[in-house]
Amino acid sequence: MGLRSWVTGLFGDEGGATDDDGDSEPDLVVDVERRAGAILEHYGLSGEDARQVAEILAAELAREEGYARSMIADRVARELDIGEDRARTIVDTEVASVRNLSRVRRFREQVGTDVRFRWVDSVGQDDSPVCADVRAAIDERGPVTFEELRSVVRGAASEYPSGTPERADDLVPHEQCRHTVVRHVE
Repeated sequence: MGLRSWVTGLFGDEGGATDDDGDSEPDLVVDVERRAGAILEHYGLSGEDARQVAEILAAELAREEGYARSMIADRVARELDIGEDRARTIVDTEVASVRNLSRVRRFREQVGTDVRFRWVDSVGQDDSPVCADVRAAIDERGPVTFEELRSVVRGAASEYPSGTPERADDLVPHEQCRHTVVRHVE
């Protein structure tokens, strides 16, 4: 029994961890090959370093007792000998991507491919113009499919120097994005 299971068991919640909107957090599965490729292209790390980051993410996010982004960033900085700020940017961005893609996967398993999404700031700290445009576009047109969400992210990200339209398939409109994909329920 992991620490998380033990603590949640104390409070009678055998459902496991919860995410920011009270849903149980989905299994955070990291496709190491795909993630390493994205890290290689986006951050300019060597192939070996990109794979090592992806492997660290996979191992840390799979821990039964949970994870802390700061601890993962410390490990990445130490093992790759890169600056703490750079490691934090990589980890924050990639963990958010993994979480969002896992949420989409879970919602699609529950509802099917017809599920509709919204884009919300789960912690109230991401005031980026890129995400403001994503939210505005979705508010204007209504909840979107996953394919539409990626298209909206790509379009908004391409309008700003800080945007990352090449990462739209990973739901990364900009580095260190704190927005969350949520399922729209009618």
